[in-house]
Amino acid sequence: MIILLMIAVVVAVVVLVIALATRSKGTAGVDPYGRPVSPQSAAPPTQIGYTMDGQPLYQQRARPGTNVLAVLALVLSFFVGILGIVFGHISRAQIRRTGEGGAGLALAGLIIGYVWVGLFVLRMVAF
Repeated sequence: MIILLMIAVVVAVVVLVIALATRSKGTAGVDPYGRPVSPQSAAPPTQIGYTMDGQPLYQQRARPGTNVLAVLALVLSFFVGILGIVFGHISRAQIRRTGEGGAGLALAGLIIGYVWVGLFVLRMVAF
């Protein structure tokens, strides 16, 4: 049992390192040229042309992607609850900082992880 837990922790650390190394930065608070922009000074959408009937055509803003650690928090919380908790807290902090998506995934990973850890503690106390 201890060996399986150690293997799970090692795999989780490797996945975390790979996810952090290959993760793209969020686009919240950044203009199309990569310069930081505060919400108060954010420019309106850029006009890129006109439609066939003469209406202005605007460029859509790119939505930030889903946080990788939030997905990992949800998936790992089903197998090793403590890893779901750790990845859930880290991903929620990153989501607040970068504006990425996945807040619900991180929260679900936290809830499931805490439930698994709670059940484990109850089982240990009962025996």
